[in-house]
Amino acid sequence: NTSTFPVIAGRSGPPHRRMCKTEEVGVQMLQELKPTERSDLNEVRNEYLFRTPILSDMLLPLLKDKRDEPMLHLMLNIAEFVIPSVTLNYAVNFAGFPAWVRHLCGVTHVVMMLVLFLERFMLMMHFSSHRTIFHNEALNELQVWLYAPFFGVPTGVYKLHHVIMHHIENNHELDASSTEKYQRDSWAHFFRYWLRFVWGVWLELPLYCAQTKRFEWGVKLVSGLSTYLVLVVLLAKYVNFTATFYIFMLPYVVGMTGLAFGNWSQHIFVNPKDSMSNFGLTYNCIDNAANKRSFNDGYHAIHHTNARLHWSELPKYFIENQEKHIAGGAVTFRGLDFFEVGVYTMTKQLDKLAHYYVHLGPEDTKPSLQEIEAKLKSWLVPIEREAKKAQ
Repeated sequence: NTSTFPVIAGRSGPPHRRMCKTEEVGVQMLQELKPTERSDLNEVRNEYLFRTPILSDMLLPLLKDKRDEPMLHLMLNIAEFVIPSVTLNYAVNFAGFPAWVRHLCGVTHVVMMLVLFLERFMLMMHFSSHRTIFHNEALNELQVWLYAPFFGVPTGVYKLHHVIMHHIENNHELDASSTEKYQRDSWAHFFRYWLRFVWGVWLELPLYCAQTKRFEWGVKLVSGLSTYLVLVVLLAKYVNFTATFYIFMLPYVVGMTGLAFGNWSQHIFVNPKDSMSNFGLTYNCIDNAANKRSFNDGYHAIHHTNARLHWSELPKYFIENQEKHIAGGAVTFRGLDFFEVGVYTMTKQLDKLAHYYVHLGPEDTKPSLQEIEAKLKSWLVPIEREAKKAQ
C-alpha cells in the first residue's frame, strides 16, 4: 500500500517493442527477454539525488546493511531541503511579505516535495518499516515519527497501518485499506475507498487495535495521532496558518491520497477464484523507471509473499521463482509502474494495458491480447465472502 505519485518518464510502448493497434505485436514473453533488456537487473539506482559529502561517510557505520546506503543518502537529501524550505516559509509569513509571495513559497514547497521526494520517501519508509536499517532504534523511528508528517502521514501511524494491519490481514476483511469489496475500475467506488483511507484512519485504526487486542500498538497510535493533531493546531493557530497549511495540512491530503491510490492500484486486480493467495491479490511491475526510484517496489506479489526480503534481492528472487508465479497464476506487467497501471484501468483502457502484460510460462500456454484483457476485467469485480457460520 506503499506506491505514491511518481514522476512518469515518457514512453512509446512496452520496452523493446513499439505499441501497435493490431494484435500482431503479440504478448511479451519473459523467456524471450535478454538480460540486457531487463533494466531492473542493472546496478543503476535513482533513490536519492546526491551523496552528501563528509556527512554520508560519517554516518555510514550506523547502517546494519551497506545495501541500504541509498536510504541514508535520501534521508540526508530530504533534511537538506526540508529544513531551509520550512524555515523560509515561516520567515516570509512572519516578515509580512505580500500574499502572492507567501503563497508562491508555499506552493513551491509542496511541488518540490511531491516531485523530488514523495515517492522516494514513502517507499523508503515502507521498506525500512519492514526491515530496520540502523543499529540504533531511535534512528529507526525517525522516518515514521519525524519525517512522515512533512509528507502528510500522521506521526507514528505508518508501521501499524501497513506492516501490522495491511500485511497481517493481507487485503482481507480486517484490513481497513482492503480493496476487495470494491468494483476496482469505478471512480465512485474509488471515492468511497479514498474517504475511508484518508479520513477513516482516525477511527478505524484505533478500532482495529481494539478488535485485535493490540493494546500496546493502540497506545502508540493514540499518542502519535494526538501529537500530530496538537502540533498542527498549535502551529496554525499561534504561529502562522498559511505556512502551516503548506507545510503540514495540504501535504496530508496529497500524501494520504497518494498512498490511497497507490494501494488501490497495487491491489486493483484480485483473482476472484483465489483471492487468499499472495499471487492472486496483487501483481508485479518489472523493468520500469519507478523501480529505480522506489527500491524495487514493483515486485509487490513477492513482497506480500516475503515482506522481510531485502529490496535489492527482489529482481533476482523473481527470476529464480518463476514456477511459483506460474503455479499461482501471478499477473506481471513490464514497462509500467503501479500508478500507470491504475490510470489505464480507471480510464477503461485494459486493451492498451494488455500490451504491457508479460507471459511467464512457455510459448504454448501464451494467451492472446483479448484473453489477457478478459482476464484483467474479471479480476476487477468485488470479492464476496460467505459469512462465517457460528461455531
